[in-house]
Amino acid sequence: MKKLPARLDRSVAVLITISLVVALFGAGARTVSASPPARAVPATFPVTVTSADGRVTIRSRPTRILCLSASATQMLYSIGAGKQVVGVDKYSTWPPGTPRTDFTGFETRAEDYLYLHPDLVIFAFFEGTLVKQLQLLHIPVLVLPPAANFAGVYNQITELGLATGHTGAAAKLRASLGSFVASAARNAGGRGRGKTYYIEISPDYYTATSKTFIGAELGLFGMRDIADAAGRGTAYPQISAEFVLKEDPRYVFLADTVCCHETPSAFDHRPAFSLLRAVKDHDVFGVNDSVASQWGPHTIEEFVGFIARVLRP
Repeated sequence: MKKLPARLDRSVAVLITISLVVALFGAGARTVSASPPARAVPATFPVTVTSADGRVTIRSRPTRILCLSASATQMLYSIGAGKQVVGVDKYSTWPPGTPRTDFTGFETRAEDYLYLHPDLVIFAFFEGTLVKQLQLLHIPVLVLPPAANFAGVYNQITELGLATGHTGAAAKLRASLGSFVASAARNAGGRGRGKTYYIEISPDYYTATSKTFIGAELGLFGMRDIADAAGRGTAYPQISAEFVLKEDPRYVFLADTVCCHETPSAFDHRPAFSLLRAVKDHDVFGVNDSVASQWGPHTIEEFVGFIARVLRP
């Protein structure tokens, strides 16, 4: 597989590696329950939570959380655990005012984190060496990899509620998020059903198939991903301008507006793209890059709500 250009932000480049873990979580969901079921959880510590590398026991309520996942950061603050967070990764841009660091979650030495005295570290990707180093230091580690569907998001919210002592708030967030998503899909009135789209995550035509979380979000509205025909075993294939022209998507979403400063106008003026129906109908939209790389509640509400608004009769 070709690598993304070095000029792209690391958070966008990481998208290409997501295909390695997508298979663990199944294809994107096409329907969403307004009230996702929540399991009964204990109210006191110690608790045992589910991590991508196995079950993790947290012996006391953490008060110094280091979160190296932008999506988990959104979840933590949304369930009221923000006061327990002492550091977040450089990609955690929501909510404003978090204690951001220069960490990426891909450091080579766990010692780099120790000045924060963390009693829980959360990763979005399994970094085996770091996890083992932290375990040797008796610091609990929770790995919450990219969700491929809404069930995955709801499960991670539940695990974080359990891990931080906010089980009630986590259950409420699950219910409210599920209600919002179901309402947005319902309000679209089926206007997206069968309509094709292209989601661009870099200007050299890396895209995402329907087997990703962003595919699950668009699938809520019954939309079809042109990239599925080019997947060839990866959820993040690189296609071509010729492929886009051939498939002639009804909608285009540019998730490279931050990293690469792409705009609908620039897209419209690419060679021959004036022939695309999406260009003719002014249905090329720029969105924040985070919609293709994050699965937190803020990003979900922002993007799902946006899709519901742009779909028109």
